[in-house]
Parts: sequence; C-alpha cells; structure tokens
Amino acid sequence: MANALPIFVSHSHEDTAFCQALVTALRGAGADVWYDEQNMGAGHLMDVIQRELDRRKIFIVILSKHAFASRWVKKETGWAYSLYDRDPTRVILPVTASAIERDDFSGATGWLYLEEFKRIEAPGFQPYPEAEAVGRVLHALALTPAGEAPAPVAPQPTETVDDLITRGTALREQGKHDEALALFERASQLDPDSYIAWFNVGYTLDDLSRFEEALTAWDRAISLNSSGRVVRYNKGISLSNLERYDEALAAYEQALIVDAEYLSAWIGKGNALYWLQRYSEALAAYEQALALDPKAVNAVNAWDGKGWALYGLRRYDEQLNACEQTLTLDSEYVYAWDNKALALRGLGRTQEAEEAEARAKALREGAGG
Repeated sequence: MANALPIFVSHSHEDTAFCQALVTALRGAGADVWYDEQNMGAGHLMDVIQRELDRRKIFIVILSKHAFASRWVKKETGWAYSLYDRDPTRVILPVTASAIERDDFSGATGWLYLEEFKRIEAPGFQPYPEAEAVGRVLHALALTPAGEAPAPVAPQPTETVDDLITRGTALREQGKHDEALALFERASQLDPDSYIAWFNVGYTLDDLSRFEEALTAWDRAISLNSSGRVVRYNKGISLSNLERYDEALAAYEQALIVDAEYLSAWIGKGNALYWLQRYSEALAAYEQALALDPKAVNAVNAWDGKGWALYGLRRYDEQLNACEQTLTLDSEYVYAWDNKALALRGLGRTQEAEEAEARAKALREGAGG
C-alpha cells in the first residue's frame, strides 16, 4: 500500500479559497497535507511550522501579488528553500493563483531565488483556471484525483527533467521506489550533468538496497558537485551497508571536511569506527555530534552509538546512562533496550537485564519481528 504523500502548503490569507480548493483535492487523492488553516500566522505557529516543514519534503507555495507581499509566506518559503538547499530529495512547487509579474522575482523583493523553480502557471505569468491548476498539481505529484483511475506512472515523452524529478520524488515519498527510480534515471539520461537527478538515482537505489549501483550514482553526483557534503555522507551510508567500513569512514570524513559541523556525518563516522572496533575514536565522534546539538532530531542515534561504543570499552555505568538518554528520546528504540540489557549484565544486575531483554523482545514482536 502506498504511503500518504506529506505536503506543506504555504499561502497568503487572501488566497484562502484557492488554497482550500487545492488542499481538498490533495487530501481527496490521499495526500497528508498541512497548512495554516486558521490563518494565525507564523508568529503564533513558529515551532509547528518549522516541525512540519522539516518532515514534509513536498513544499507548495501559492503565488499571487498578496503572497509576494506576505512576510509569513516569504519566511516559510525561505525556510523551505534552506531545507531544499541542504537536501536534494526535497521539492519546491510554486503554483500561481492569480496574475504575477517577472519583477516579483527580483532581488529587491527578496524572491529572486524562487524564479529558478518550475511553476504551475500559464504563459505570461498568468494562472490556469482553478480546476486546471489543481489537476496539474495532482499530476505533477503523481496523485490520482478522487474517483478516477490511476494515471500511468512511467516516464512520459513530453516530461522535462524538472517534471521527472518532481514526480519521482512524490512517488518515492509514497513508497513507490521502483517507479520513482525509472523517472530519476530518465532525468539523468535527459541531462547527464544534473546533480539533482544523479543524487536522486543514488538515493532511490539505496532505498532499494541496491548499494553497489548506488555507489556509481554517488560518484557521478560527486563529480558534478565536488563540494557537496550530503552526497558524500550518503555514499558513506551505501558503503556501510556493504560493510566496507574503511571506505565509509573516508566518505564521512570528506563530508566533514566540507562542513565540520555536519552532525549526521559525525554519527556516520562514529558508526564506521565502531564497526572497525576503534571504540575510543567512535566514542569521540558520537560525543562531537552531541556537542553540536544534543536535542537534534537524530540525537537519538548519537546517544545510541555512544552507548554501543562504551559497551565496546566495557564502561558499563556510562553505557547505561547513554542507553537511558536514548530511551528518554525514544522509549521504543529496540536496540537501546538490547544495549541497556548488556550494560545491566555487565554491572551484575541480572533481573533488570532480563526485564530489558523482555522489553526488547516485546517491541520486536509488536513490530512483526
């Protein structure tokens, strides 16, 4: 079964009618859509907005003169662009709701960066009729309107590289990895110099556990963007999955050369060092990740890794503390329960260890194994 496509929609309150029509259609097609339904503004919803932007890779911005004048639409779109700039698996899809002008994208307005994105828009900066605009958005995101038969998902002869990447991303986010890969591969054929196309080929091959093939795509992407930190990090993941830990370590270190504060790369480096049984160095890498941001979304992975490194060093009291920190962030993290059991056994606390083992077993059974 396909996953619900997670979408964030940004709009000016003057465009609420258009926004509601679009959101209704998206939800009717099975998408999971978030937008500010109460028009409260980002000042009241700052934390919620940033959380929803972070977890939704499809960002739609409804364009109009009102939207260009809205500081909240500008903020949301700027945040979305910052995420997109760091993560080539994201999509920004502008949809024109009423007539705009080229000058709306000027540097003076602060919207110049948005002009590079392909828009759902009629010629001359004009909007399509509402129903047609909504239909085009659904097609761009590989969504089927309620009550209609699914459209073909294979690459179409008239689709551009941008079309293919947008639709491929939407398919992958719906769990349709094979179909997405066909679109990304077609995009890389149409434009062999497209870094984003090659990145998405590698990312999707990784999703499909085709790690050797993913390495070819990562190397191609690196050749097109030698300063890319994310692509080197993802190459490290593929190499780790192939148990080529020395090479994975080198990839993570190259990512850290580009950005010494790349938290995920520090965690990846720690993981590679752990599997190489270089536990003291692994511990240092995990601690560096935690020093950067102990409350980051992936801090749970740093705490968990720290616990395993401490287990390798037989520092059981500290190992137990790291496990507790992991479980505070995610009480159902099964590997942390495994690690906690090992720490407790190392401390001679057998009954508590058995309770932790029972908890890990229950979590695995609850997840179907």
